[in-house]
Amino acid sequence: MRNRVLCATIAALSVSAGVLSPVVANADENTAKISISNITDFHGRFAAADQFNKDKDGNVTGRNDKKSIPGAERLKCAIDTEAEEFGDAHILTSSGDNIGAGPFEAMLLDDKPTIDVLNAMGLEVSAVGNHEFDKGAKDLSERVIPDAKFPYLAANAKSVAGTDDHFIKEIDGVKVAFIGTVTDTMPQLVSPSGIEGIKWNDPIETTNKLAKELKDSKKADVVVALVHEGGYAPDQFENVDVAFLGHTHTVITQDAQTTPIVLQAGQYSQGFANVDLSIDRATKKVTVDEAKVVEGATLLDCTDKKYPEIAAIVDTAKAEADEEGKKVVASASTDFARGANAGKESGSNRGVESSLNNLLAEAAKWSIDANFDVKADIGVMNAGGVRDDLPAGDITYADAFSVQPFGNENTYRTLKGKDFKEALEQQWQPNGKRPALALGLSNNVSYTYNPDGEQGDRILSVTIDGKPLDPEKDYIVAGSTFLLGGGDAFTAFTKGSEPVNLGLVDVEATIDFLKQNKDIKPRGQAGVGVKVEQPLKAGAENPIDLTSLIYTEGNPAKKVTVKLEDANGKELASAESDIDPDFGAENFGEAGKASVKLAVPAKVPADAVLRITTDKGTDVTMPVEIEGDQEGGQEGGQEGSSGSSNDGSSAKPVLIGLGVAGLLAALAGVIVAFVPQFAPVRDQINAALKDFGIQI
Repeated sequence: MRNRVLCATIAALSVSAGVLSPVVANADENTAKISISNITDFHGRFAAADQFNKDKDGNVTGRNDKKSIPGAERLKCAIDTEAEEFGDAHILTSSGDNIGAGPFEAMLLDDKPTIDVLNAMGLEVSAVGNHEFDKGAKDLSERVIPDAKFPYLAANAKSVAGTDDHFIKEIDGVKVAFIGTVTDTMPQLVSPSGIEGIKWNDPIETTNKLAKELKDSKKADVVVALVHEGGYAPDQFENVDVAFLGHTHTVITQDAQTTPIVLQAGQYSQGFANVDLSIDRATKKVTVDEAKVVEGATLLDCTDKKYPEIAAIVDTAKAEADEEGKKVVASASTDFARGANAGKESGSNRGVESSLNNLLAEAAKWSIDANFDVKADIGVMNAGGVRDDLPAGDITYADAFSVQPFGNENTYRTLKGKDFKEALEQQWQPNGKRPALALGLSNNVSYTYNPDGEQGDRILSVTIDGKPLDPEKDYIVAGSTFLLGGGDAFTAFTKGSEPVNLGLVDVEATIDFLKQNKDIKPRGQAGVGVKVEQPLKAGAENPIDLTSLIYTEGNPAKKVTVKLEDANGKELASAESDIDPDFGAENFGEAGKASVKLAVPAKVPADAVLRITTDKGTDVTMPVEIEGDQEGGQEGGQEGSSGSSNDGSSAKPVLIGLGVAGLLAALAGVIVAFVPQFAPVRDQINAALKDFGIQI
């Protein structure tokens, strides 16, 4: 009785920071005490990788506990420390995504060392995650599962060979059932061909139904849900005592000791969730003694326990990856490089457009189109994610990983046209560490901007697939999880739909792209700076200043052409200029300047556009307004206009006008003849038709 009162009292206590107050172990023959640890979204992060903060001078100021990767040894150390007092009454579980979307040493070796490490850590049961299906259900069943010394659970996808829907283990005399499920959005997350024929049921409904069956049949005293999906609340679970979520790479704690308790352990090896339970052996009542997520310095500083078996797997994997990294995986027919400041090394300027950044944006778009039943409209890439150049010739795994070393996933999200335009505006960041961060853009995207414009009001025009950007249209934008998640202060990308977890590592996508596009060449400039006074003046020379006409690497463009065209692409005027190869201000994107004087004809259509091209493939258009006589206007027109046309095109509107006028005259005459009170209307029509020499 005293024990029950004590538990009830502690359960009522408030907690802080999402960590529940611990209960001192007080097990007896009437009460079972068990401890359950959970990891999720491990993604092959078995090797430690500490990250450090630096000051403006580059001096290390301390370890970054949020970005550092503890690795398998330190993670195991922290888990064992937490479970020390429970002995055999402890179990390690996972909510899926143990493999896939991993670092160099994991991906190159098909995650075999990842499974070996998890076996060595003593993982006893895991839900499947979407990344377990990156290479298809057959690969999971025939390659991954046979290597795992723990069962994989997929209760809401029973047709996946080699998986179970639940796992039961007796711990301290009580039967604990684990039910594993995965998100039912799988068809949008992996290649459809790899999961063909599999039905994905609702994970919560599946869990609750099975939990009831297990408890009603007395097969389980405690039910633990391993759910590879995030965002579920405790009240959505029935007959479940503990739920460990995953998939969304977030940390979730619950500041109440009521069941079900719902936790999520974040990502990689950066944390684990832990729940300690007391179970009344007679009534089977479950009490949560402590529930928390352990992360940060607690893991990073746990080095007092050594695990030679884990260390050997990690060291061997890294050595094998180094050897595997020497293998040629693709080739490039020309150099692709990062932007530079004048006289500085490649990569010194992230504010200028670069051929490599654009290439990676094109690869991101291509990878979505090639692997999923989705067609991306736009591909984007952040300059900070590009960490090495890609020279012409053979490309090894190591070369590719040195370009994109962060192991980000390619994903997509749906975005309004106006939000994409806002993202382009965010390339200029006056309050950031760098004044500008140029976006890499897929080959079908171009834009113009005013270099002297106000912050947030620089973009003049945007073109997608040759058509003007529609502010209200939904566009599917492909890019890395980092960038589309708002990284590098591109917050406009977060205004769209939620990014989709695809399991497509960016570097692998780039390698596949290069394999399929062996003769790819650098595109022309995606963005061109234009300074021009609008409206343009018909019958006069109009000065136009241009910037951002060259890449800062390779053989730059030497000549620019500016044309005035009508809506059908007919050339109305043209001007050329040599390009000044000056790099412009440091850390900006103004490399390559030119000035032209465009002689606009006296008669031009109202919907004319400027087309800016270079000898290196730049092709950017911009709508313009024109002040002066418009084709199709009245004879005599505006001051300074001859009112004539050599091709006779101006006569057509007049003839049409006469035909309409004659019809109006006849109609008005009939009306007045039969309805005399409409005579005033006749007078108004007469006034309108005076210019046509018609009177009724």
